[in-house]
Amino acid sequence: MRQLKPEVVQERKRHLLQWIVHYYIKTSKPVSSGLIAEESGLDLSSATIRSILQELEEDGYLIQPHSSSGREPSDKGYRFFVDYLSGVQRLAATEKDSIEEQYRRRIGELDTLLVETSRLLSSVSHGAGIVLSPQAKRQTLKRLELVALGGRNVLGVMVTEEGLVRHWPIQLTFAPTARQLTLLNNFLNEQVKGVPIEKAQAQVLANLGAMEREFQALAELAGELMKDLGRVASPDSLYIDGADNILSQAEQFGDLKDVQSLMRVIGEKERLAEILEREVRDADETNLPARVRVRIGEEAGLPELKAASLVTHVYRHGDRVVGVLGILGSKRMEYSRMMGLVDYVGRLVEGRLQEWDQEDER
Repeated sequence: MRQLKPEVVQERKRHLLQWIVHYYIKTSKPVSSGLIAEESGLDLSSATIRSILQELEEDGYLIQPHSSSGREPSDKGYRFFVDYLSGVQRLAATEKDSIEEQYRRRIGELDTLLVETSRLLSSVSHGAGIVLSPQAKRQTLKRLELVALGGRNVLGVMVTEEGLVRHWPIQLTFAPTARQLTLLNNFLNEQVKGVPIEKAQAQVLANLGAMEREFQALAELAGELMKDLGRVASPDSLYIDGADNILSQAEQFGDLKDVQSLMRVIGEKERLAEILEREVRDADETNLPARVRVRIGEEAGLPELKAASLVTHVYRHGDRVVGVLGILGSKRMEYSRMMGLVDYVGRLVEGRLQEWDQEDER
């Protein structure tokens, strides 16, 4: 009997596994040897197919839920399929046009940009769109202003170099004059421009004594403003849209308890945000080029995600990694399309941040 070369045997296994995972994603039906022989178009005998299926199961790429059923891909099988697709990401031209149309209008605030991005990812993918914003306390201040609202009321306005905008009301024990607010605004911006938010309070409080004596009454206002700054810079930094898509496709996630656990971790946000923040730190430390990352099941680091896949892409502002966006969906997602989508939208967000910088320079 003719002995096949090892590389030929491995190539057959790869082609068969690719076909099985693709078929299962498309149909959600377990795959039998008879089905493969009839529909795969692979030039393999029934005996060869059965032999390869057995090997793939022993190697951990396939599982057989019941002795009488066909095979399904395991997490390891999905991982093989995703790694294979990494070099052949696909996003239809019509989808690119649709995405660009939604980004053509000016989005003047980072929060709005990220909310719209998570909504866009959700609507195009039919999964949950997720975006982790830049870490607010690590952002550098561009402008800090107090705006008179009348009487003892003023409005605090913060703008960061990364495009984050926050505003909040402050009520004082005195009614500041226009001259006092102008002086304080000038003083504050001399102190905080280019300083990280987490260090701004110490910077301002250390230099309050340098203000002219007649304006010492403003020390209270400056102190209140700087205490508020840390608070308003720390709202939810994880934007999620489309969690209802997961509920509408609950059958793709298997057990109802898995869906309930997944929805719970989406609602809590903090643990999901920790995973994404770790990805930002890793990308920042390694300084490697941005790439699409796919986590299948518990590869994400949370047991609640064992029935899901997470596709992500870090985005940069200048030379710094500042956030991450992605799609959370079923393991049966169309990986090639989702990877292309996340990569494309990530680059759009980076482009928008760069455009803001150019507009500010002009």
